[in-house]
Formats: sequence, structure tokens, C-alpha cells
Amino acid sequence: MLFRSALLVALAMTLGGCSYEYDLLAIVRGGQVVFIVDPKSPSVPSCLRRIEVSTDGGRSSVWRDSVDYADDCANEFPIPFGANLKGRHQPEWPTIDAKPLHRGVVYEVTATTGATGYGVGHFSIDESGHIVNMKSANETAHANPYDRS
Repeated sequence: MLFRSALLVALAMTLGGCSYEYDLLAIVRGGQVVFIVDPKSPSVPSCLRRIEVSTDGGRSSVWRDSVDYADDCANEFPIPFGANLKGRHQPEWPTIDAKPLHRGVVYEVTATTGATGYGVGHFSIDESGHIVNMKSANETAHANPYDRS
């Protein structure tokens, strides 16, 4: 009985440990909004296969692109907003060409790395045109140490 319990615990830990999360930040580099993995994130992947920027809690996409699993590391961070991902695009996640970003709107950026890595971040553009990153869509804006505009 003890062996069976230990085996079940080991199996559960193995299955539960397959996926991982990471935090995304929006920054300005060379006058363009780009997305990076937060260096303080528990996982720091170097690439991705899917990215989406949306408003209204994910209900309205302002940019989306996705490529096949086989092309998951053809696209490395940092990823510029509106970039066309390299690789074979997935028809079940149709590309949405980038729409203009507006001041005062809270955006959510999500990314998938491989089959099991998931990134998320929230940002807005303040009245002076600077990017403001937030831990969640409901957080009050704070200074952005990564803004290089």
C-alpha cells in the first residue's frame, strides 16, 4: 500500500510538472513595442510559437500570430509587436494583423512556448506615451524600469 501511494505521488508530480509559466513585459526598443520574458520570471524561455495581444480580458485581439509546434523555436524573444512569426502558420489560430495601440487601454499579451510553456503580461501606454507594465489587468499602473523610449 505504501509503495502504491508513493508511486501515485511520483506520477502526479511528473504529470503536473510538465507545464510552466512565465511573465511577459512590454518595452520600447528602437521606437517599437517589443515583448520580452521578465528576467525575474521563474522560467525564462528563449522562444515561442504563439503570441496574442488583446483587450477587454482577451475578447478583442489587436494582434495574433501562431506557428506549428515544429517551428516553436524559429521565433526568439524579444518579439516586436506586429511581427510575422517564422514557420508554418496554424489555420486553427488565424493571424490577426496588428492594429494600432492606444493610450489608456489595458492590453494583455499571452504567448505559448512549445506545447506546455505559457506566458502572460499586462501593459498600457500612459498619456505621455510610455509603456506601463502591470502584474494584472486590474493593477494600478506603476513606473516601468524597462521603458527605453
